[in-house]
Amino acid sequence: MKQVDLGQTLNTLANLGVIAGIVFLAYELNQNNEFLELEAKATRVQIMLDGWELIATDPELVTLMIKDRSGEALAATEEMQLNAYWMGYFLRREWQFENVSEQLGQQTKSFLRLYQAYGSMRRAWEGASGGAVSAGKDNFSPEFVAYIESCLLYTSDAA
Repeated sequence: MKQVDLGQTLNTLANLGVIAGIVFLAYELNQNNEFLELEAKATRVQIMLDGWELIATDPELVTLMIKDRSGEALAATEEMQLNAYWMGYFLRREWQFENVSEQLGQQTKSFLRLYQAYGSMRRAWEGASGGAVSAGKDNFSPEFVAYIESCLLYTSDAA
């Protein structure tokens, strides 16, 4: 019978401890990734809810949007207010584009419907009105602008 070497036993136990630590670390990393994914989904939902909440809680904004959708002329102050709303919308979309672009394809149709229905949205994107002094696509990354422009090309191809 061989006598157990204390040094070899401690070395083996240390190696087992390292392996157990690596397994534990892998488990923790997996849990952390799941948490980060859940947090990103919650952030996406909150960003979209913020946009809807602006409409739901501001009757004046709703009136302006209906007026714009109906094709009625907007006063400069009304145009500026809608430009501010649409720039916020585009900022939310840019965040999505930069962080969770796989979700954008699902929203392309709703974006196209909005773009076609609201002249103020088009003017905000183009920076093409008196109320749009600080608005326009030049405020966004070239990649995001290219994405939006590709959606708009899809609009003209689909029409």
